[in-house]
Parts: sequence; C-alpha cells; structure tokens
Amino acid sequence: MNILINLGSSLLGEALKEALGREQEDYQLRTIADFSQRKTFCPDFIIADCHSLRKGMPLAEPAVKVILLDYGLGEDEITSLLLTHKIDGVLSTHSDLSHFKKAVQAINDGQVWLDNRKVKALIQHAESMRSTGQDLSLSKKEREIVILISQGLMNREIADKLCISEQTVKTHISRIFRKVNVSRRSQLVPLALKLMVVEAP
Repeated sequence: MNILINLGSSLLGEALKEALGREQEDYQLRTIADFSQRKTFCPDFIIADCHSLRKGMPLAEPAVKVILLDYGLGEDEITSLLLTHKIDGVLSTHSDLSHFKKAVQAINDGQVWLDNRKVKALIQHAESMRSTGQDLSLSKKEREIVILISQGLMNREIADKLCISEQTVKTHISRIFRKVNVSRRSQLVPLALKLMVVEAP
C-alpha cells in the first residue's frame, strides 16, 4: 500500500513516516513538502493536514483516498474542509497507530472514517438550525450562495461564479443572515453541510 504524507510540518511528516515504517504492514511511504514533488509515486492514500490542503492539493485520482490529520480543528473548519476537498477520513493526532491502521482499512473498504466525537459534533452542528425551519425559506440562489460562502469564496468571486453583480450578492447575504438569524459568514458552514446533504441526488 503506497502512502504519501504531505503535512505542513516536515518534522511531523518524517516522524509519522518513521512510526509507520516500524509497523508490520506492507506500507510504501513517501513524504513531500508540496505536491509538485510527487513525481512518479502513485499513492493509494494521501495523509494531509489543513495547511497542505490550503496550499492547494491537486485533484487526486478517484481511487486515491485522502485522510485529513486533525490537530484539534473546530467543527466549522472541518466541515468547511469536507465541503471543499475530497476527504475520506479525519484522524486525530491523538490516535495511536492501531487506530490509524483501523482507519486505513475501513477507508480502503469504502467507508468514511470520523471518530465518534467528531461525527456527533458535526451532526449536531449541521442540525443546529433545523428547529427554526428558517433555512427552508431560502431561495435556490440563496442556497447556492450559502454553499459558496462555506467554500471560502469572497463576494466578488461569488458574483463572477453566479454571473450577478457584487451588490446583488451583498443583498442576498444580508437577506440570508436575517432569515437564518446569524451575523457571521462562518456561521453558515453547518447550514451549507445540511444543504449539501439535502440537495444531493
């Protein structure tokens, strides 16, 4: 099994490589500082963190599994990363190697791996606005804007993507804030996760 390790900290990446190399598993390991160094190595798994993902991870082949190493990210941030990247599992840095191997096996079998605490928090976060029913009154355009905001796009980028003016985007956002009773863009992330699930075919 080929595992590519690409973390924001080279020291942590090398430490993980050394620890995995001591396991009695058929792991072929490679650490890189950025994805341009990948060369001819064809990974089955990529272990990344928020830093390497933000630097820009090229789209991996569909068969390549991506594990996000969680240093203690907030639920909003993890949800945003799940929305904007192809991530098959989230693994805490507090996990031991036996836990890591279970995660790799589960993901390799086609499952999505999240530890129970993260699953519970994400579900609660995504459901946090359901009781009011306010999100159901969002128009199709407003739902699109909520999802684009959760992906980190600024007003000008949203305007370009939807072929509308930046002022129209601002008007939509003000209306969205009133409808769902929030005051910050980051508070729309759990709603975006819920909308993505609801609108999935």
